[in-house]
Amino acid sequence: MIIADLLSEDTLQLRLHTPSSSDRLAREISWCAPAETIDPTPFLSRNVLLLTNGIGLNIEDDRTWSAYVERLVSVQVAAVAFGTGFAHHLIPPGLVRAAADHDLPLLEIPRSVPFLQVHRHVTNVLQSERFTAITRSWELAQTCAGLASSGARLSVILDAVAAAVRGEVAIADALGAVIARSPERSAWSQEDLEQAASAGMDATVPLPMGTGDSFQLVVRDAEVEHPISTLLAPVASIIAVQLQTALLTTTSKQSELGTLLDQVFDWNGVALEQFARTVRSTGLLGDEATVVIAVRTGHGTLSDAWKTRLMLQSVFDVVRVQVRHGTLFAFAQQPRPGDDAAATASESLLAWFTEEMPDQAVVLKGPCASSDELRLGVYQSQDMLATVVRPTIAPELGISALIASTATHGARAGARKLLAPVIAYDSTHSLGLLHTLECFLAHDAHPSRAAASLYIHRNTLSQRIGKLEGLLKLSLSTLEGQTTCLLALRILSSSDPDRTGAS
Repeated sequence: MIIADLLSEDTLQLRLHTPSSSDRLAREISWCAPAETIDPTPFLSRNVLLLTNGIGLNIEDDRTWSAYVERLVSVQVAAVAFGTGFAHHLIPPGLVRAAADHDLPLLEIPRSVPFLQVHRHVTNVLQSERFTAITRSWELAQTCAGLASSGARLSVILDAVAAAVRGEVAIADALGAVIARSPERSAWSQEDLEQAASAGMDATVPLPMGTGDSFQLVVRDAEVEHPISTLLAPVASIIAVQLQTALLTTTSKQSELGTLLDQVFDWNGVALEQFARTVRSTGLLGDEATVVIAVRTGHGTLSDAWKTRLMLQSVFDVVRVQVRHGTLFAFAQQPRPGDDAAATASESLLAWFTEEMPDQAVVLKGPCASSDELRLGVYQSQDMLATVVRPTIAPELGISALIASTATHGARAGARKLLAPVIAYDSTHSLGLLHTLECFLAHDAHPSRAAASLYIHRNTLSQRIGKLEGLLKLSLSTLEGQTTCLLALRILSSSDPDRTGAS
């Protein structure tokens, strides 16, 4: 019910005494409250229609009227309906001027209309509207419950909600980050969420998660005649269940996933057969192509983890996710019918991550066709995550993963022996030759770039390279010498990460 509805009700014969815009007359009325005191604000709330005969308002000073109206405006009353003929033959001019100055609609209830008739009419209309809203809300809940029971994705349920409110909806977390929305292409700024929060239950509905997570269903540009909180309260529970289902589905088998991630890096202690059994224990299918995703997470990026979960669950039938040591690892299998096949899944996922998390460190690998390839893919993804600054697809072969998986005890011993003279020299000198070697190779043996990275002159770099060649007993100007040192550094790094800064 809005103020304009009261003015159009012929039986009430209400008259508007203040200039009011169409937007102001479209203000919702939540309830009506009779009040005759000079300060009724402790008993009022937002969008109330104040009914008064002015019995206690024998005011002559315009400043007092202005203060009276200011108090009403401070609690955002919808309008004032002033009854004439009982205590006042006419509406006091001071009240009219104050209401006009503060853009507060002032309605006159004529003497011929019983005061109680206005109260009864407003109450009956509001009750009828609430009954209609509750009925509509349960119809929407029934529709969404049917979608959920049929296995529909959360995005489909949000689409149904957006259609019902004829607007845009989003799910925001406690930090104010949007993790899901409808329409999918809609954009939500921080200002949008702040405006929704300031509107309270007119634009936001909390989701009853029953866990430590806190989410809000946020509505924008809705075109409904019912209060948002009433319309969406039942469906909020269904959306909360869907979120919990997404979390439980993607993060099931957590202990098995932890074992899998531990075994990935233990090349000498865990044989491929044992690793394959661990893969199956997580619920992943051993004979299915698997896409591996590694995402760097941290403070303020928990929403990225949720968005990734929801997106993967909407695209793949089998999803497993674990967050450990600041990295989210995700494994996805069996693209849903109608989505891209596994062979093109990485490209599609890259496009999604590039749009949603353009500045986030994300590595996508796959599809991996076997447990052996999966193991290499996880290792390679974690290794690349340390250097990428945006969503990236891992190449088909990664040298670090290959070295880590194939280096024997003999190869590791050889790498230590090759680099031992350099490490020993660094222990008694301050040149940092091992770091110089790493930097030189990291810049593709390009002297100028390496020298700039080390903040030294090219001549100084040349002297250090000469010293390295003497200690290593090989030439760093040849591809064979450079490759030998690169392999040794990678082998040493994979076997003893704290021994060297090589990656």
